[in-house]
Amino acid sequence: MTFSKPHKQIFYATLIVLFAACTNAHIKKGDRYVENLSYANAVASYEKVLNKQPDNNDVKLKLADAYRNMNDSKQAERYYYEVDTAGILKGEAQLHYAQMLMKNNKYEEARKYLEVYLAANPEDKLAQALLESTTSTATLKEDTAGYILDPLPLDFTVSMFGASHYQNGIVVAAETEITSAATTNPWTGYSFLDMFFLQKNSSGAWESPVSFGETLNGKYHDGPVTFNEAQDMLIYTRSAMKNEKKQLVNEKRENQFYLYQSNKVDNKWSEPVALPFNNERYSVGHPSLSQDSKTLYFSSDMPGGYGGSDIYKSTYDGTSWSQPINLGSMVNTAGNEVFPYIAKNGNLYFSSEGHQTLGGLDVFTCQNIGGSWGAPVNLAYPLNSSQDDFALVLNENDSTGYVSSDRSGGDMVYAFTRVPPQYILDGIAMLKATQLPIEGVTITLINTTDGDTARIKTDTDGKFKFNLLAEKNYKVLGQKEGYFNVSEEFRTNKSDLNRTITLSFEIEEIVASDSGTGSGNSGDGSGTAPKTYNIGEVFYDYNEAGIRDDAKSVLDKLVTLLLDNPKLSIEIHSHCDSRGGAAYNLNLSQRRAESVVDYLVANGIAKPRLRSKGFGSSRPVNKCREGVQCTEEEHQLNRRTEFIVLASKDL
Repeated sequence: MTFSKPHKQIFYATLIVLFAACTNAHIKKGDRYVENLSYANAVASYEKVLNKQPDNNDVKLKLADAYRNMNDSKQAERYYYEVDTAGILKGEAQLHYAQMLMKNNKYEEARKYLEVYLAANPEDKLAQALLESTTSTATLKEDTAGYILDPLPLDFTVSMFGASHYQNGIVVAAETEITSAATTNPWTGYSFLDMFFLQKNSSGAWESPVSFGETLNGKYHDGPVTFNEAQDMLIYTRSAMKNEKKQLVNEKRENQFYLYQSNKVDNKWSEPVALPFNNERYSVGHPSLSQDSKTLYFSSDMPGGYGGSDIYKSTYDGTSWSQPINLGSMVNTAGNEVFPYIAKNGNLYFSSEGHQTLGGLDVFTCQNIGGSWGAPVNLAYPLNSSQDDFALVLNENDSTGYVSSDRSGGDMVYAFTRVPPQYILDGIAMLKATQLPIEGVTITLINTTDGDTARIKTDTDGKFKFNLLAEKNYKVLGQKEGYFNVSEEFRTNKSDLNRTITLSFEIEEIVASDSGTGSGNSGDGSGTAPKTYNIGEVFYDYNEAGIRDDAKSVLDKLVTLLLDNPKLSIEIHSHCDSRGGAAYNLNLSQRRAESVVDYLVANGIAKPRLRSKGFGSSRPVNKCREGVQCTEEEHQLNRRTEFIVLASKDL
């Protein structure tokens, strides 16, 4: 059979209409899947459209959003990129694209899109925080050995998260391969979440998970869970139900969650009871009980928060739970704060996308000081990654525990061990005059927290090195016969980062003067001038002898020098500028020298070690002698203080 030209045109036109109708049907089907949160099925429908219409950017954007909701950042980035290349990526899609780029370790690219988005939406606090995060990732990734992570096996389950200690194992929330259509979570294509118990066998290997509590695992989502200290009461997250068969969803078509409590009676868990602050207008979940079981921390998107989900707490008075209290703006942000965990020492751990992160959710910790929460600290890499990291819990020793992460493409629980931070003091001693290294300087390291002491001498390169402990106060003292002793004090703070502390000691030779009167000026014919040591910028106001505030930090260094050199005695020399009469200036400079002595004595230096001498305006350091016109800055240089070291026979 052959077609005439008109018949061919009609035939091909009919095919085009049929293809278009088929394509539109797939788009509508995909949209319905999205409305029902069936993202896995939506992706399949949209992909069919692209097979026929590879340039359909509207569908590509739908695909990007679906993959983003499935937490597949690589596929989401791919389609956002293609939409952006077509020049139609606008508004919130730019923010979403930036978030996917950050999750994929592309921080510089993400920064560009965040800047564009913020130019149009300058009040978006989440975008502001994300932009700041793109510049802080280098610091957060500085350490590669702060933690050792070991993934738990996914036997039987396809993903799991939210470990909680129970008996000799842990309880997690997990999803499995589907066993029937009725148990399929349309969001992921796997099962709904159930709670499972895991423990290790006698050889230390993890056994396969087993279902935890027949009464507790229902038709839809169940978990994660928290237990009281006696482990005879639990509170856990489960799907909020609109009726017996249908889950409750919010205006974004997202599943709502409630918190339920169950008690162990005759070694069986009772029928769960909803907590009183559950509400169909918002979700509550991710519970964590304090050690005394009187305070419950959880996450919620209830109205009145700072944006997204916030961390709240409720207290138990013996009969009921109180109205939730928001933990405040130090903890909560415009983004999501989720998965709180309250440690036995009262420190709070939680995950956030609104503080500075590596991308996605990162784990933070903060302390409660005097009833207020301190600034959250990012636990950094490798505990945190560019993907979502959340649901941290600690073991009894506080240095090991479990954390959940999707860094490998799906939610997994990782056992972690915190490696104590290693501090190294890397120092060098140099001659102050030449900046050349000096050998044989005795370096004493004093752990002033514990009282421990270590001692070493500098090598031919003037170098020295010590290993240090975290959270200790240290003093380092450098000593060499004939040279000023020098010291430095510092503290190693608690940190998960390996740190190298560098220290340079400038060692100066001691040249003692034979004169204790301040004479010996080579210009007066009495011989070689004594070695004069400039204290630094200890300046004075015009016509004043008192110590200025800006001079105290300089004099404090002299205090340290004298404390480090207890056998040293000095004579303070003070000077004036050329304005004023000679007799007046001589008196003023003497008072200035005495004010320095008074300051040193007030700060613990014995008076017999100190002498004072005023020289008036007789020793200017520049051209500003009597009758010479000078600026105020030039005059200021002559209002100074110096010292000489006194020979022992002059004491």
